[in-house]
Amino acid sequence: MDYELMMNGNVKIGEKAPEFEAETTFGKIKLEDYLGKWLILFSHPGDFTPVCTTEMIAFTRAHEYFRRINTELLGLSVDSNASHLAWVYDIYCRTGIQISFPIIADRNAKIARKYGMISSEVSTTETVRNVYIIDDKGIIRAIFVYPLNIRKIYTRNFKNCSSITSC
Repeated sequence: MDYELMMNGNVKIGEKAPEFEAETTFGKIKLEDYLGKWLILFSHPGDFTPVCTTEMIAFTRAHEYFRRINTELLGLSVDSNASHLAWVYDIYCRTGIQISFPIIADRNAKIARKYGMISSEVSTTETVRNVYIIDDKGIIRAIFVYPLNIRKIYTRNFKNCSSITSC
């Protein structure tokens, strides 16, 4: 896969993040709703998969830490909002954990394509794994892109964070 072409053909570090309006598990949102806060926008290939489920749980456990440093979380996949809501409910029923951030339902992949999350060499119906760090002014500061079969790595135990310095 040509990750360089995929990334540089859509968004670049230092550029304004592409605007969007989307339906999420928390209702309608726009990128501009996050101005004044940093944003971690990340994609996952599909709901109800074991790896994506563990990632959502890990992000939820870290969410309070991110909030303390003026950062919000926002997930995305090309699954429907009904699927996202059923998945979030399933996670809660199985673990007691409530996913604390919205997940974008990008059924037509409009946002995913705008951000370069779809690689036709891999799949035309799933996003590869992407993470975008967007600053408080809406500028992209970092981009991570990696294959579907690699999961995000979490090295800290956010469950027992009592302060920013102890996490």
